[in-house]
Amino acid sequence: MPLRLLAIVLAEVVSILCVLLIAGHGPWAGPVLLGLSEDHGLNAGDVPVLGLWLLGLAACAGLWRRGAP
Repeated sequence: MPLRLLAIVLAEVVSILCVLLIAGHGPWAGPVLLGLSEDHGLNAGDVPVLGLWLLGLAACAGLWRRGAP
């Protein structure tokens, strides 16, 4: 599999997992940091998820650059 295709697939998987983890509400969600509506917002528990998502996208960027001709 070419590295650029792998980077695209990995970016999609990491992004979908990020959305699923942020959309869920659990006891570990923590206090709301940024309210987007009455029922939704950015919780303290979402911060590590966003950090890992950014790290995953940085890894995808590295794969993308290595796959360049």
